[in-house]
Amino acid sequence: MRCRPQTFCVCAALAASALAPAGFSAGFAIQEQSVSGLGNAYAGGAASAEDASTVYFNPAGMSLIEKPQLHAGLHLILPEAAFTDFGSTTLAAPTQGSDAVSEEEALVPNLFYVAPFNDDLVWGLGVSAPYGLTTDYGEDWVGRYVARRTELKTVLVNPSLAYRVNDKLSIGGGLDYVKADAVLSNAIDMGLVFLNQYQSGGIPSNSQTMAIAGDVQANLGGSKYDGGIRLEGDGDGWGFNVGALYEINDDWRWGVHYRSKVELALSGQADFTVGALEGLLGPAFADQGGGVDITLPDTLSISFYGNVNERLSLMADVTKTSWSEFQELRIVFENPSPPATVIPELWEDVNKYSLGASYRFNDRVTGRFGLAYDESPVPNDDVRSPRIPDEDRKWIALGLSLAATKQLDLHFAYVNILVDDPMIDNSSHAAGQRLHGKIDASVSLLSVGLSKRF
Repeated sequence: MRCRPQTFCVCAALAASALAPAGFSAGFAIQEQSVSGLGNAYAGGAASAEDASTVYFNPAGMSLIEKPQLHAGLHLILPEAAFTDFGSTTLAAPTQGSDAVSEEEALVPNLFYVAPFNDDLVWGLGVSAPYGLTTDYGEDWVGRYVARRTELKTVLVNPSLAYRVNDKLSIGGGLDYVKADAVLSNAIDMGLVFLNQYQSGGIPSNSQTMAIAGDVQANLGGSKYDGGIRLEGDGDGWGFNVGALYEINDDWRWGVHYRSKVELALSGQADFTVGALEGLLGPAFADQGGGVDITLPDTLSISFYGNVNERLSLMADVTKTSWSEFQELRIVFENPSPPATVIPELWEDVNKYSLGASYRFNDRVTGRFGLAYDESPVPNDDVRSPRIPDEDRKWIALGLSLAATKQLDLHFAYVNILVDDPMIDNSSHAAGQRLHGKIDASVSLLSVGLSKRF
């Protein structure tokens, strides 16, 4: 295989999907935006409107909140992704390196506030983290040329308004401002870069370079000639969301909510290390600025919520996420060299299906339960990456709400997410490398929160 050094550095640098760990919702979304809703697996998210977190799930639901209210939550996310190698290769040689485990836990906060202007008009504000978190497989594992560390942090600021049109119908909408910071790192096989340049005539043949070429061939798959790249960048973007809530009667209602895509132009710095071949390849790997455009997908949710009687409530939700926006990852650098590189992703639109129930044991205690099936947007093993080792997943959610006082409710939730073991057979994200193996993935969530009425 022959490949320019610039192509090697870029392919290795931004292998596979851009910005998130194995995780929490399909793709690199974080659905943990409400502690009370989490206990129901977010079934009925666009229709329940039980507290101020409706700012995120459907701003039209703010019309059901009669007094100023605050909802705050803190979510501990405990993911694990354990990779087992099935015979990864560098060209035809076995890639040396250990299996690895990424288990980077994270705390995700959110805060929502709602207050009526009058009987018909309500405003709200949400601050949350809708995408991100971290994977880190270490420096020397077998998949180091595809991924070492991946980190994404986002903040969504979401001011909203709701208007009650009549006794049955409410509408709402808001603006979305998203700020993102990202870090990506991985190894680069500088030995392969040297061989391709040497074989194509880019590096002159002499006794020294002939000796290096022979040693590189003898050490294919090893770490002797490893270099690396670390990218750090940030950016922001704007979007919007709109929703409607229809009350069939006093006990049953349905809601619909649409959140637009957000275009993020991330820019920052690419820092390279060349290692043993610095004298020959250093000029081709100068530190410089770089950038990548990421599209956060649009979503459409349809939800139902109903009180069967004074104690039992049932809810359901279908949410479509348009991950087909993520067909490729295009990276550009500040200088003409290296050129822009395109990494295939080929993601598909997916749905999440949720069912839930709440049971009021008495005036102070409400138990919650939910089930969900969350489809993965990754189409096959050929483009799956350890950065986002995504597969279909099933949610089992439990929650408890306690009325501490007339003005204060406390919320607790636990979710076990069962992930189908992702297989990886990827030769397209790092030139000359085939990463082949299985990831045992799992996620647990523990959340606490409160709702305060004023």
